[in-house]
Amino acid sequence: MTVNVVGVSFHTAPVGLREWVAVRDDDVPARLQSMRAEFPGSELVLVSTCNRTEVYTAGIDAAAGKQRLMRLLFPGSAAPPPADFDPHVFVHSGLEAAEHLLAVASGLDAMVVGETEILGQVKRAFGIAEACQTAGRELQPLFQSAFKIAKRVHSETDIGRGRVSVSSLAVEFAEKVFDDLGSKTVMIVGAGETAELALKSLMDRGARNVLVLNRSLERGQALAARCGGRAIQFDLLDDYLPRADIVISSTSAPHLVVHAPAVQRAIEIRRGRPMLMVDIAVPRDIDPAAGDIKNVYVYSIDDLQRIAAANLAKRHEAVDQAWQIVRQGTADIAAHFESGSLRQLLRKFDDHGKEVLERALQRAFARERLAALPEPCREEIRELAQKIVNKMLAEPREALKRAAKNSEWDSYARVANDLFGFDRQDAQPEAPAPVAAKPPDGNQDMKQEEAAR
Repeated sequence: MTVNVVGVSFHTAPVGLREWVAVRDDDVPARLQSMRAEFPGSELVLVSTCNRTEVYTAGIDAAAGKQRLMRLLFPGSAAPPPADFDPHVFVHSGLEAAEHLLAVASGLDAMVVGETEILGQVKRAFGIAEACQTAGRELQPLFQSAFKIAKRVHSETDIGRGRVSVSSLAVEFAEKVFDDLGSKTVMIVGAGETAELALKSLMDRGARNVLVLNRSLERGQALAARCGGRAIQFDLLDDYLPRADIVISSTSAPHLVVHAPAVQRAIEIRRGRPMLMVDIAVPRDIDPAAGDIKNVYVYSIDDLQRIAAANLAKRHEAVDQAWQIVRQGTADIAAHFESGSLRQLLRKFDDHGKEVLERALQRAFARERLAALPEPCREEIRELAQKIVNKMLAEPREALKRAAKNSEWDSYARVANDLFGFDRQDAQPEAPAPVAAKPPDGNQDMKQEEAAR
């Protein structure tokens, strides 16, 4: 199995480095072609998200070529020298690379365990590689297996249920209150990182109308530009509050920013249409009394953390179940990739058994006492001998099949080759054919054996 993965992720690299190697979907084909030119005949799939940039390869010595691969991911002359990023680059090979892909696609190797967005991103990356014809006979079945395993993980376990991050919980609450996020207006009060992540999660689920209010209008405009929203002066908060279906507040103010009377006026103007308010700030931005108003749903950071902790506890068992599915999938992949070698070795077993059997039968039937046996009797002896040989080889064959399925193929194959001498037989040159072969002298064979006795 020659599959490898080379890359950086949130496990190994800070966000600054991940930004350097991030590749937009539109740029992926060009990067794949440049890597193919550097490594002719190789197979390549490039997965790039905010949390990882990974190149899956086949036909490349990944350990020797990782710096060349990573150089091709950097934006030209702006790339930092290898010493800056080399310690952050990981390399996985063989079954380790296969299990890594299965874990990534299943949401197990994620900043928020159980996320489903990564599966779509991996599928998109594979589709681009197929369109560029850089995914071939080794990477195609590997990625198809990863998609099947990811589907099993999300359908057979509860890993995706019960979100555990603040941003994803905001989405969970919003989806409980509103059927269609695409038609709702989101108001962000403050422009902190956590609020922006929550906004991004909502937009990933369809939210499009965004109002950004920040005491620094410049920072508010910067966030509004990134999300395609509209920046509003902070002192107009009460005026715009009735327009907001979802309010996410995360300022550094030492006092309340959103007061209950303002929320009461907003809900009256909205004629009772529900409003979700998520307060991420410490100290709190939103007046807790607003939660007593009908059709207003207020969640504080304490609520979020409490729900996240409960959800995480519930998901521990699901994570264990998901890993069992991934490891079984890895074992199945091992069996697939080793099947060619397994078939070859099992064929050697069959050939070896036939050879031993034929030699033994030839010697036996050449003896004077058996030479006169009629053909039906000889056939019965052949069938009996064949059953004995099959029985003797059955357990070694099954052990090799189990080894291929349980990622122990290499060690078992070495032992089998050594025990039966297959490698030594393969290394011996073929003996030249005799000029004239005489028919076997059965009596002579019998005399030699009797003399030996």
